[in-house]
Amino acid sequence: MSVVWQPLTDYGGRQMLCCAVMDTTMGLRERKKLRTREQLTDAAFRLLTERGFDATTIEDIVEQVEVSPRTFFRYFDSKEDVVIGFFDDLGLELRALLEARPAEEPPFTAVRRALASLVDVYVSDEERVVAAKRLANETLSIRARLLDKHARWENGMTEGLAARLRVDPERDPRPRLIAAVALAAYSTAVNEWSAAGGKGNLRALVDDALEAVGHGFDRPSNPR
Repeated sequence: MSVVWQPLTDYGGRQMLCCAVMDTTMGLRERKKLRTREQLTDAAFRLLTERGFDATTIEDIVEQVEVSPRTFFRYFDSKEDVVIGFFDDLGLELRALLEARPAEEPPFTAVRRALASLVDVYVSDEERVVAAKRLANETLSIRARLLDKHARWENGMTEGLAARLRVDPERDPRPRLIAAVALAAYSTAVNEWSAAGGKGNLRALVDDALEAVGHGFDRPSNPR
């Protein structure tokens, strides 16, 4: 692995350094594609935050990175996809975090600890998460895509929990119920945090929300 420090401007106009971790086992072409995608994402978030969704064009975004619109569409289907793609990637990470939890952990505990690990990702990329949430509140098309993203997260977590519990999620409602309730609690905490501009303690907010809903899920189920 190698670490590359890149000078960037955050969504508030301040200068910052972005640490990009590159997998040195990747070929040069793959690393270049990853870097271009990240540059397009950063430029899009910055412009969308500064100008608003409707006032920002794809041409504006690609001009910042000095690539063509055709290059943009190699990575994203639309402006909405730039915002939502970040969360789609996190959904895959969440599924992996859940599957990595010890098999002996009760199901809701495993979900809770997987989500706690995801909090670290949110906090480390605070500017982008807060910007994405703000854009979703202001833009109907992004908000609709976020709801679709939430459904994909729930489906992935349901499948992971069903495998952990060794049940058929079509017959046993527990995996879907645990996933839905845990993600609702998580989203409530994240929304509160992002509404405050990312200034609160997200870890504490998520922990309190999951604590409030989780007591009953880790009890052994009664035989029917």
